[in-house]
Amino acid sequence: MKHNNSKTNQGERGQFLILFALGLAVIMGFTALAIDAGLIYEDRRHLQNTADAAALAGAAELPGNPAAAKAKAEEWVLKHGLTTDDIKSIEVTSGLAANDTVRVEVRQDFGWIFARVLGMTTTEVNAKAAARIGSYSGGNDFLPWALLTDDKACLDGTGQPNYGSSCVVKVGAGDATTGWYGALDADGNGGGSAEYWDNIADGEVDWAYCIAGDPAPGCAGAHTTIDPLDGNKVGPTDKGIEDRMARGAQCDANGNGVDDFSEVLSPNPGGNPTYLVTCPDSPWLIIIPIVEYSSIPVKELTIHGWMLAYLESYSCSAGGSNCSSGQGHWEVNVSIVDAAYSQAAGFLGAYDPDAAIRLLRLVE
Repeated sequence: MKHNNSKTNQGERGQFLILFALGLAVIMGFTALAIDAGLIYEDRRHLQNTADAAALAGAAELPGNPAAAKAKAEEWVLKHGLTTDDIKSIEVTSGLAANDTVRVEVRQDFGWIFARVLGMTTTEVNAKAAARIGSYSGGNDFLPWALLTDDKACLDGTGQPNYGSSCVVKVGAGDATTGWYGALDADGNGGGSAEYWDNIADGEVDWAYCIAGDPAPGCAGAHTTIDPLDGNKVGPTDKGIEDRMARGAQCDANGNGVDDFSEVLSPNPGGNPTYLVTCPDSPWLIIIPIVEYSSIPVKELTIHGWMLAYLESYSCSAGGSNCSSGQGHWEVNVSIVDAAYSQAAGFLGAYDPDAAIRLLRLVE
């Protein structure tokens, strides 16, 4: 019997085309849904950025003016292309202190494009954020040493801390920048060595300092630059640290006479910030400004952030010279705990109007 191969092949080709068409439809469907998913993700990200910016802008008016904080947050929502109908809520609440937090929640209807064939038309997309104004926790110990913004041993390329890194904040011999060894003239009184000694011992400053460009009302009129102290300040560094440590350990659980790192700080289960301060009054817990200079010789330093650190050690680093007799060079080493900027996470304590350091941060 003679078979009609031509008809058989035509039938197989027809089946293949049908299967191909069905497969192509499925692939195109998945591709369309992927495009829609990407678009809704972009909408969600835009809403989150809007909520973050609005909360931070509003918190800058706190705690003194809750009404202005809400108005400022709404203004920033509208700046980002949303309408008043897209605002679900803007509230001022109390977190660590009265009226210290702004909470913003926004929404928009996302119009599906390709998913309409599946009966999906619109989906509500939401975002919320909370920002808080406060003061740096840890006793407000602001020591007269500096960390430069480009210090790669302490900070990564984005300015975030290299956790656990041992950093030099008061440099030793051979590391000075045209005679400047990292000492600062806090309060700008020209108090020299005596004032520098006292600043190390008690960690207190008279002037209020803020990060350059910080819009917080408490930063109006605050100082955003600080002067350097020339020279190595051998004796005052030694005596200042000795007087500071004379306050004694505050959380010495193991009886070794020292507040160890693990006694002052503990890992944060929430992850942000990385550590929690468990011993805020420890003299080993310190705050240091993150600064930048614009000229050499160094005449003025701009404050860009704050570093929370654990005071590890200090040593004479001049090849065996006797620092206690006023010779040699002191080198101060700290372990970095966190770095905070005006709109970044950091160790935020309750707002203190008398505090030297004030910060904004997102808390949700």
